[in-house]
Amino acid sequence: MNISRTKFVSITVFILFFGIALIEALQKQNWLEAMLFMALGILSLWADFHKK
Repeated sequence: MNISRTKFVSITVFILFFGIALIEALQKQNWLEAMLFMALGILSLWADFHKK
């Protein structure tokens, strides 16, 4: 499987930033913040992989 460098960086940033923020929000049981980070993460991934 050939993954370009840009896609790898995008996935890494997604996991580090949005993943950690989402886990922290879930641990605090802050559901609104958790939904916000999940939505921003999905939107970010969609924008990175959407064909132009």
